[in-house]
Amino acid sequence: MLQMGIKNKENLDGILKFLLDHRLIFDVSEVDNSNSRFIRQTTFWDDFVLDRSGTESQLILERKKIVLLGCGATGSKLLEVLVRSGVNDITIVDYKNLSESNRTSHNYYDKNYVGKPKVEALQDFLLKINKNIEVNPFNEKLFPHTDISKWIPDDSNLIINTLDEPYIGHTSLKVGRYAQIKKIPFYVGGGFDAHLMSSGEIVNPPHTPCIDCIQNTFSNALKDWKPIYTSLDNLPAKLVSKDLVKRSNYIAGGAGGLSAMSSFSANLSALKLVNFLLDDSAFSYDNERLEYLPNKGEMTIFKFEQQPKCKICNE
Repeated sequence: MLQMGIKNKENLDGILKFLLDHRLIFDVSEVDNSNSRFIRQTTFWDDFVLDRSGTESQLILERKKIVLLGCGATGSKLLEVLVRSGVNDITIVDYKNLSESNRTSHNYYDKNYVGKPKVEALQDFLLKINKNIEVNPFNEKLFPHTDISKWIPDDSNLIINTLDEPYIGHTSLKVGRYAQIKKIPFYVGGGFDAHLMSSGEIVNPPHTPCIDCIQNTFSNALKDWKPIYTSLDNLPAKLVSKDLVKRSNYIAGGAGGLSAMSSFSANLSALKLVNFLLDDSAFSYDNERLEYLPNKGEMTIFKFEQQPKCKICNE
């Protein structure tokens, strides 16, 4: 006490009680060491979520039920982070088979699964991380008429959409409208097409605009935007190989990217979603999409707003 400059024991007891009550310090004797798997992050939760102890936060996370639509590079990496964090009950949906081209971007790629369903390969990958989790795989495709209730239990805590076919905007409208009816929080993933280093956004009315508002925000902001491609005709002759000339349909600067880009997007999203899943009272619903521009070294912010003519939000 003397080293702290406090001579009165009652004053010290009062200070310690204040620090404990506000989760600024914690009693190490109360730390549960029975499950050493999550000991490092439960200590982090003590500082991250001030509502409760880190052990209590960890138990909350482990009880969450997640549905992932789309087992591509971004979605699978995002789900890996959630499973490593302690999420135990997950549903995964994808109709594609694993291909050799997935080697460069999919974290769960295994040559032994080439030609087999992605959901099967991802399921086995996640079970190697934690053999005790429950995985419900659906090797199916989303169509306009698909009954998605078979994929999404009513007690789901979060739906994540990273489907890029036929287009993430179309699939998000279908799933987002269903999620709103069922009052299930919905996350539209980033990391696709020309925006490979972007986060996604949580859709959870009335805390956020509805999915129709979000899609209309995009449509209004990008109505005059067009992608820029470099054709072979515009490239210096010394950069054009004979092989490219033969491939007359080749477009330089088309879709594509590095594995680091999808991983960046997934990890950026995972940090937001873990905060949300922990039921943190300090969680911010500021609905912003972040995107890192590697050629400029800048992070941009795109904010979604409720649209004044949205019939759904204004009812």
